[in-house]
Amino acid sequence: MSAMVLPQSSAAAATAPWFGRPRRGAGAALAVRRHRAAAAWGGALLAAAPAPLLLGLASATGSESITLGLAGLALTSLALQVRRLRSAARVVTRHRDNLARLAAPAVARLVAETDTVTLRAGWEQEATVLFADIRDFTRLCETMPPGDVAAFLAEFRRRAAGAIEAAGGLVDKFVGDEVMAVFGVPHAASDDTDRAVAAARSLAAAMLAWSRERGRPGLPPVQIGIGLHRGSVFVGAIGVERVEFTVVGDTVNVARRLEQMTRTTACDCIASEAVVRAATYGEARVVAVQPVRGARAVLRLFALALAPSGRAPSPMDRDSSA
Repeated sequence: MSAMVLPQSSAAAATAPWFGRPRRGAGAALAVRRHRAAAAWGGALLAAAPAPLLLGLASATGSESITLGLAGLALTSLALQVRRLRSAARVVTRHRDNLARLAAPAVARLVAETDTVTLRAGWEQEATVLFADIRDFTRLCETMPPGDVAAFLAEFRRRAAGAIEAAGGLVDKFVGDEVMAVFGVPHAASDDTDRAVAAARSLAAAMLAWSRERGRPGLPPVQIGIGLHRGSVFVGAIGVERVEFTVVGDTVNVARRLEQMTRTTACDCIASEAVVRAATYGEARVVAVQPVRGARAVLRLFALALAPSGRAPSPMDRDSSA
């Protein structure tokens, strides 16, 4: 009996194509990877290739097709470089904008343009420091909801920063209802003290205008006390992990003490003799000759007139005992 010849088993037939597909799939995947790698290398080389070189090769080539191809490559290279520069500029702008939200614009520019080593090392220079504080702040806010207190402080800070920065001052910090500003940082000028006095007057005028607005709905007025002192300060970035660009020193401490003394004297602005001697216009009178907490010596203290005098600026009128 002859042997029966059986057809190929269904199992074998089913498995045969299974071995072919992976080989074809592996080949396709390898081709895709090679294509992507070539595109990446080509893009990098194209971006690195200077457009003038490609244009020079295009002009030196006799073949029209090659010339057009090189010219196209040059234009593509130029477009890639422009796109890369625009992207870098957007990143820098975004970082500067984020920094400006957390610091005064002048501080943001200084930090962005100064290297970290210089900022941390800091430097000493002469400057005029201004402190201003809202009087009876607790009484003003004791009946306000927390949200209204936040809105009140935001409005105060907006008006205070506007008056200070319009005079060329640098807002160093806000602490609650208190503002500290410095004039002459980062670059000192001969009119630093005059600008500080002008800022004090503008700040007082801004609070007067705000008080008039608040008076219409029957809200209490906003009054401030201001202290001014001039001397040597340290400027730089202070801290280890969380750094703060600020101005510190004995001059800062005295300016704050003078602002606090306005609460017990019949004047809105107290300035040290160093400020009075450096200023070129305004009116001042001696209010005290006494040591100031935080100062190294007895100081003569002057009350500055902040209300407009109605006449052109003139040399600062000093008390005869000055």
